[in-house]
Amino acid sequence: MEKIGIYIHIPFCKKKCFYCDFTAFPNLESWIKPYFENLKKEIILYQKNMNVEVDSIYIGGGTPTYVDYHYIEEIIYLLNKFDLSNLKEFTIEANPNSLTLEKLKAYKSMGINRISLGVQSFDDEVLKKVGRDHNKEIVLKDIENIKKAGFNNLSLDMILNLPGGNFDSIKKDLEIIKKINPEHISYYSLILEKGSYFYSLYKKNKLELMDDDLERDIFSYIEKYLKNIGLARYEISNFSKKGYESYHNKKYWSEGGYIGFGLGAAGFLSNVRYNNVKNFVKYEKLIKEGKFPIEFREFISKEEREKEYIIFNLRESQGINLKEFENKFGHSLLKKYGKIIEKFYKEGFFEIDQNIKFTHKGFDLSNEFYIEII
Repeated sequence: MEKIGIYIHIPFCKKKCFYCDFTAFPNLESWIKPYFENLKKEIILYQKNMNVEVDSIYIGGGTPTYVDYHYIEEIIYLLNKFDLSNLKEFTIEANPNSLTLEKLKAYKSMGINRISLGVQSFDDEVLKKVGRDHNKEIVLKDIENIKKAGFNNLSLDMILNLPGGNFDSIKKDLEIIKKINPEHISYYSLILEKGSYFYSLYKKNKLELMDDDLERDIFSYIEKYLKNIGLARYEISNFSKKGYESYHNKKYWSEGGYIGFGLGAAGFLSNVRYNNVKNFVKYEKLIKEGKFPIEFREFISKEEREKEYIIFNLRESQGINLKEFENKFGHSLLKKYGKIIEKFYKEGFFEIDQNIKFTHKGFDLSNEFYIEII
């Protein structure tokens, strides 16, 4: 039986942050109940048509912890009709200011074993400038409750290059992270996505950000600091204690299959990638008709899978095992892509032995290689 992951999208939140372009609806309580009714029907539709073993679940958003925990409980009750006997990781995303000790204890009793907390920064001035509705004090209280509820797998989401942020504020953030001692950190660079408030400010030249060289220097400092406190870099933007790498996210990077439930959710099954509709009226209509609420699907050819395999596996610190690549695709990576690899090898992007993997420089400038390999 195929082992797959499940992603569930909960599109509700209290306030949309200035950098956010996700399918998210702030302060739309009247939509919550009908949304979950349709979400349950979508899950049942898949269960009628599929027999799979699920080994990872990720509930994201939006802010899944914004809604009453009984809605999450109803969804998990249905998910238990899949084979979850070998479930390795069950994550729920949370934002500060949306958690209570009662909620956290309920999540723990439901089988959730990992919290991914969207901190972004511990600097109160930075948090104001990016539209967050929490401060450092609230984050620390929430983390205290996460530990009280019995969770021993905490991931913090941080963002580099936020307006108002600088090297000093990042250093202070890292000192706080050291005291918290989380099992996992995601440290992303700010991406200006179309549809976000920050993108519109950027197009009007009203957004002040770091230059690329400074950002790379700061990220290099972050990497060394986190390594010294036991959080090793295992992927371009992710760091963890040994054994706490995100099992679910590694599915995205290694061609693992996963189902996406909910508005705008993406899935990948049997070499077919698909996306659900983002419009709630269309979503509800398709569900009522007993149809999968998919608006886009594409078959990924062997050539495309090969290039995606290269890109995603190079994101991870161990890179690509050359023998495994040859067994999987029937030819040598170094022969087929020899000219491109040689060019970037001479520029110091790669280490090559049994594996090919990025050096520190390669990680920092990986997009330059990806553009050419595509």
